[in-house]
Amino acid sequence: QDRNALYPSFGYLYPEGTKELRKVWNETTVRAALEPYSKYLALFDQVKQFYEAETSESTTGRGAAGFQSIEDLIYTENVHMYEMAFEQQYHFGVFYAWVKLREQEIRNIRWIASMVILSTKEHIDS
Repeated sequence: QDRNALYPSFGYLYPEGTKELRKVWNETTVRAALEPYSKYLALFDQVKQFYEAETSESTTGRGAAGFQSIEDLIYTENVHMYEMAFEQQYHFGVFYAWVKLREQEIRNIRWIASMVILSTKEHIDS
């Protein structure tokens, strides 16, 4: 299958997790495959709630307030990991984390500036 070629051959899920994910066909089997990996299961649940709320928004008119997309969750997790790099000493990861946090800060400033330019200041916090 084409989907199987997309799975990486490294990482936390490799090899058992990716082998189980290759067998999934619906939401229940995805949950079963991610059961041993609590961090990924929590990520799956949060993203599922966001996209379910997004689809109900198109039918009921209510928004996905309070939920985050996969991109937002990954950015949040990355920022947390970069901040935790400063908790330890004597490694070069601090420099990498500092650069990545500066990039995130620039991204945030650009977001706020575009919200001000578009006169949608009420969306700055989202």
